[in-house]
Amino acid sequence: TTKSLLNLEDFQIHTLSNGLRLLYRPSTHSNVSHVGFTINVGSRDDAALPGTAHCFEHMLFKGTEKRKAWQIINRLDNVGGEMNAFTTKEITVLYASIINPYLERAIELLSDLCFHSNFPKKELEKEKKIIAEEINMYLDTPEENIYDEFQEMVFKGHSLAPNILGSPESLNAINSVHLLAFHKTYYHPENIVLTVGSSLPFKQIIKWAEKHCNVVHHTAENIKRVAFKHYQVQQQQKSTEHVQCHAILGQPAYAQQDPKRLGLMLLNNILGGPGMNSRLNISVRERMGYTYNVESGYTAFRDTGLFHCYLSTDFKNLHKAVELVKKEMLQLKNKALSPVQLSHAKNQFNGQISLSEENRMNVLLMMGRHLAQGYPIESLEQVIQAVNAISAQSLQEIANEIFDLDKISYLAYVSE
Repeated sequence: TTKSLLNLEDFQIHTLSNGLRLLYRPSTHSNVSHVGFTINVGSRDDAALPGTAHCFEHMLFKGTEKRKAWQIINRLDNVGGEMNAFTTKEITVLYASIINPYLERAIELLSDLCFHSNFPKKELEKEKKIIAEEINMYLDTPEENIYDEFQEMVFKGHSLAPNILGSPESLNAINSVHLLAFHKTYYHPENIVLTVGSSLPFKQIIKWAEKHCNVVHHTAENIKRVAFKHYQVQQQQKSTEHVQCHAILGQPAYAQQDPKRLGLMLLNNILGGPGMNSRLNISVRERMGYTYNVESGYTAFRDTGLFHCYLSTDFKNLHKAVELVKKEMLQLKNKALSPVQLSHAKNQFNGQISLSEENRMNVLLMMGRHLAQGYPIESLEQVIQAVNAISAQSLQEIANEIFDLDKISYLAYVSE
């Protein structure tokens, strides 16, 4: 038994006879259960057809060997449950929330979708139209689109580069044969983690999992992911018809298991995190009034990461706003935090982490992702202890590595 993130409650892991792992986290005094299937496959595994993993995720809801699409939709909706799914660059997740009397129903349904989907051709053609509209929706949302395009630019030529949704051309080329081959390669028990958070007994949930997830084990194919290595600085500016200008700058950063990852998360929080007192918000928005939205972010992958700063503003203030962002980055490079500044930054970051643990589903899915990808599951206490051990000197060293303006790529959407 290990300690989990939320309130340091116990969680347990049980491996089914076919290799599928079940992670259980008890939640006392609640009549609501959460369940998720985390599959260790994402858009970076799409190979020649970007958008395959995401299209596959959509098609999981369109029919199985024993259910039509409308039966899938109604199965949990009829009892007040909620079900959804998402795809990232490295994982796919199906999840549901349901009141306790129907937890077995949710486990059975998600298992049916995971292991017995049949990808009907008519449904696939309809769904491709829906995904095409999703692509168009993002193209109409510059703050989302610029981030996707920035990743394509930074990771150019690598499997992390393509948009998760794919392109209209790659989407059009996907057929049922591709999806069936994708299913065979990645949707086998050893590549999947079932996570359950519930007040119902663990022994009962094991029985349901053995009953409904008892698919035949077959030898997993060797899934290869090529590490990202060849980064080249890029600078691009594009004319758009949007009212505002949008700009993003950044560079590759630390991988998920890098010891410096937590330090960069803290540094990112200081620079442009969600707090209204972030340096970018104070400098670019509050003092100068250049923007409504300025922020920084950091995403970690298995073999690399991506740090970025984003802002939107009008044309006449674009250059000045971007220079202010660079100035704040240089400030963190050139001047170490004082003991008081470091203490305040840690208190804020630790408080944010603690508050985020209130979302039981998010914690459960995060634990499932860590287990599926082979990362350790740390307790909240361990994370806070690690944050408190970060020194001002180590933060300054990280700033000098990641905020190196000679290595920063830049992309702007400009409207004059």
